[in-house]
Amino acid sequence: MDKIRKGRKDSKCILCEKRTKPGKRRPLCGETNKNLRNFLSKNFLVLPNDDDVICDTCRRKYYREGQAQVNTPTVLTTDTNANDPDFMPPSAPKRAKLSSPLSISLPISSTIKGHAQCCLCKKRGPKLMVVPQEARFHTFLEKNIIIPAGSRCCPRHLCTEGFTKEANEDITSVYTVSDFNRSGLLELIDTIREHALKNKNARIDFDKSSSLNDTDFRNLTGLTITDFEDLCSHIPNSAIRDTRVRSMRTCIGIFLTKLRSGMSNKILATLFNIGKDSIRKAISSARDAVKQHFTPKYLGFDHVSRESVIQNHTRPLAQTLFGDITNTTAILVIDGTYIYIQKSGQFKFQRSTYSMHKFRNLIKPMMFVTTTGYIVSVIGPYLCNSKNNDAKILNSIFKNNLEKIKEWFDKDDVVVVDRGFRDSIDLLEEFGIQTKMPSFLKRNEKQLSVEDGNTTRLVTKVRWVVESVNGRIKQWRLLDKVLPNSLIPYAGEYTRFVSAICNKYRPPLNAGNETDDLLLGTKMLHMSKKKNELMERVSNENLHSRSGRWQKIDGNDSVEDFPKLSEEDIRDITLGVYQVKLAKSYTEEHLENDEYYEVMQQGHQLIRVRMASRHTSSKTHNLWITYDDCCIKAWYCTCKAGARIVGTCSHISSVIWFLSFYRHQSCKGNQAKQWKDYVHDANQPEVIDDSDSEPEE
Repeated sequence: MDKIRKGRKDSKCILCEKRTKPGKRRPLCGETNKNLRNFLSKNFLVLPNDDDVICDTCRRKYYREGQAQVNTPTVLTTDTNANDPDFMPPSAPKRAKLSSPLSISLPISSTIKGHAQCCLCKKRGPKLMVVPQEARFHTFLEKNIIIPAGSRCCPRHLCTEGFTKEANEDITSVYTVSDFNRSGLLELIDTIREHALKNKNARIDFDKSSSLNDTDFRNLTGLTITDFEDLCSHIPNSAIRDTRVRSMRTCIGIFLTKLRSGMSNKILATLFNIGKDSIRKAISSARDAVKQHFTPKYLGFDHVSRESVIQNHTRPLAQTLFGDITNTTAILVIDGTYIYIQKSGQFKFQRSTYSMHKFRNLIKPMMFVTTTGYIVSVIGPYLCNSKNNDAKILNSIFKNNLEKIKEWFDKDDVVVVDRGFRDSIDLLEEFGIQTKMPSFLKRNEKQLSVEDGNTTRLVTKVRWVVESVNGRIKQWRLLDKVLPNSLIPYAGEYTRFVSAICNKYRPPLNAGNETDDLLLGTKMLHMSKKKNELMERVSNENLHSRSGRWQKIDGNDSVEDFPKLSEEDIRDITLGVYQVKLAKSYTEEHLENDEYYEVMQQGHQLIRVRMASRHTSSKTHNLWITYDDCCIKAWYCTCKAGARIVGTCSHISSVIWFLSFYRHQSCKGNQAKQWKDYVHDANQPEVIDDSDSEPEE
């Protein structure tokens, strides 16, 4: 002992590495200190040498630790204490926590060393970050705190919504290594081990973008890797708590996979190698997080202004047809979409959700869409009985001023709707909103007039976008299938979240070209004011009842003077692609089993064609087409929309497409498979087997 006291004055403690005075240190050699050496070796992985010493402070901590283990009171359960209901056993004394010195260096970059104090949580540690400039902190304790430059903060506070983007980019590493003590290193190893155990059996890992390629991400979630990363950046770490089996990114991935595929929780549990209860909790956590932090940013009348819709989300064609020359009119397309549900055991609810139109149980969210396909808002869902038709739903939305819709619309704005909203026209006119709707057939009439047919075509040229938006939403199969009744409370949240995804990560359905849309809109408005002269000629000359010889067109030997056109020229006549798509189906039906169009020549460059209806097999339509050597001049059909000038009906476009384009092609292309060849038909003539009949003599 005297030898040690007379040793060097700068001897350091083996644990805290503090310089100790000769009277404040104790040796670690000798048989009397064997227990102390074993304690240091077991708890701190320290193997003392003969000349190592320990300070009195660390030695007293050892003695307190040893006494706490040796002198732990044993509770004797006597008969008196066992029968006493108020008896409480004494608590064990707290064990002192020892810390070893920072003697282990690892190649981990850091900005500062030492034991400074965090300016937010007031904790000390060796891994504090230096704030390079004044940064605004948004999420700590739900306060808005200004952190001055030069302050030090824990790395765990540096999250996506913590410091500003500029402050995060300015933080640079000062030291290439970081010092750890033994206990901190053990905690780091335990953390790595826990993370490895969490992901060792994962079949699909969303925590690593490299584990799945872009196609896999799109197939599972409907998003690319970049879009998935952006979506996760909107969700703060505090919104979804990481557990032992799942992380925040895994919860978002499971939720998107559920929406995209519509698979049950049992199948998802097998797919992600997680228990069914964990899948349910992950979906619930992700649903609440995106509802609060993502959906309101990209959906709702509050998230986008009326001026932004006019400038960025309105197609020039719609402004040409229904707007004004100042381009200050907001144009929205409104329609309800269907989400089919199970038949409920609650009879009143079952009656309220049964649709007499679809003959199924369903609920209806109301969609508000711009003319480019941008979804402004989704309100609902609503019931689907007679008291909840489209008109009454829209009236309820305006009367209750949901999402402050009356303040959003301005006078002379335009809404494009279908015929189901006819009872809402008066209410919308009270608010100064114009309504554009397809025309109705008048009483005892079978065909729209020329004016009504042209007006209807102007509306459908713009209104188709809402149907495409509904189809885009139904690509998430959970909304396309029959929704279980247990998910009815969340049907609106699912629809709104998918709509927000479409707004954020999907391109516009058709933004249009300003020059082309202006020319097309001007052409359609000019044609809508014309009369159908061929219709008047058919009526005046009684061409519909004049008899003649019908001829089947089977090649180039019939109507040889009919002009040859390209598909682009045909689209200019139909003013769209939908009629051209139907023309191919009509042609396929008439060419089946060597059956061809039946054509009658009723004048110079005037033909009459008889066609079967696509809806009713026993019903036929007659149509007339006049032409010259280079173009189609006029057309008329006896179908419901066949009198219009703005575009053609599908029957006329089919004949034009076959006569002017298809029959002149040397290669007809691959014929589509006939699905009826794979299905039996019971309406076949009975086959008579005469093998057992007696032969005639």
